[in-house]
Amino acid sequence: MAPATGLLLLAASCSKAAGVSLAKPLFFGNKARTEQRHSPRALVATMVMPDDEIPVDLMMEHHLRMISGNRSILEGVIIDNRPPWMERSALMGGGKIPSTQDPLLSRYRRTQGTTGSVQVKDVDYSKMSALMTRFFKSEDLQLSLKVLRLAADAPSNISKLDEKGRAARLLGMLNFLEVCADADAEVDMCIFLDSSTFLYRENQTGLVEVAAKLFQQDPMAVVLQPPDMCMSSRASAKGVCKVGNSTTIKHGFFVVNRDRFEGFAPMPVESAGLGSVFEDIFEEGLTKGDHEGAVKQIRCGGSFYIHPFDRSVGTYSCPHKNMIDLPAHARDTLGPHGATRQMMADGFFDGDYSRFKGKAEGAVALKSLIERIEAGKLPEAKSQESVTNKCSNMCPSRERISQGLAW
Repeated sequence: MAPATGLLLLAASCSKAAGVSLAKPLFFGNKARTEQRHSPRALVATMVMPDDEIPVDLMMEHHLRMISGNRSILEGVIIDNRPPWMERSALMGGGKIPSTQDPLLSRYRRTQGTTGSVQVKDVDYSKMSALMTRFFKSEDLQLSLKVLRLAADAPSNISKLDEKGRAARLLGMLNFLEVCADADAEVDMCIFLDSSTFLYRENQTGLVEVAAKLFQQDPMAVVLQPPDMCMSSRASAKGVCKVGNSTTIKHGFFVVNRDRFEGFAPMPVESAGLGSVFEDIFEEGLTKGDHEGAVKQIRCGGSFYIHPFDRSVGTYSCPHKNMIDLPAHARDTLGPHGATRQMMADGFFDGDYSRFKGKAEGAVALKSLIERIEAGKLPEAKSQESVTNKCSNMCPSRERISQGLAW
């Protein structure tokens, strides 16, 4: 796999700004930015878990290609989250918990030549309390020693919806805030995407360029919510590009203005613990006090995000009787002949994908789906027909896929 192009990793850390009144327009950080730089700089982060079935290299490179045109400077970060309770034997033996992503993460950890590299950030579970108190403050902060108890009694296969799953994701997202806060002073924004998020942009203006413009127009905005497919379509039809009020921070994809966020930490919340949902307490911390309008929704056309079909939210709303999960969905984009003969020509290293259920063939299939999305081979945005879950998830149709569309 050819390394992603146009990336630059920075290692310098920035000092923490002193607190200021939140009732005024925000110019936090090491210096007030009175001019908009010609090239916005963004840190783009995702997170992987040990049992993930989506190769992170394909998705990270897809994110970096589609989140911006050629007018921005991007840094990639992969948060490697390995909860100690997911493999008791590794925990007791002091070894590192194995991950399906290990060969891919090793590739990123090595020097990738002159075209740049992606930083891998290991999650340290012993830093839970330190990170929580760095970014949040509460009289009811329930963290003491609970990680150790969870590690002792948790099953190896945990649901992301239970307390242990929320604890793992919470610490992973605290690591995202740490990477963002400690990034080089020239980084303008930090963007988090779940590793299963797909992106599309129709021209050289991507989310980074749009967010830079909207942050400049709205000095009170701290977090921007990217548009889904339906919102992007409506904005394109109306010819508008603006921000609107938002009451929530959506799970899995948001943009943080780094300078402005720096003035909030530690953010006050009523209570926080290992069972807290990160987006909930993040939103609460940003909206408490006398600051209004910290969270805004991007209402612009030309780019959007979409998640794959998810049975936990999609079976009740997608009309098709036989919905297909992502691995089968991706394989369908290859047609009846598969892709075995294409792998070496495309530069794949079969062994890098041997730990995934689909192995190298699954990686080629995912690459095929990504190519269709990036090429704009998209169905019309119709709620409950081509999209579901408030336009956040795909409703894949084998008929549409056979006709050349992405889903």
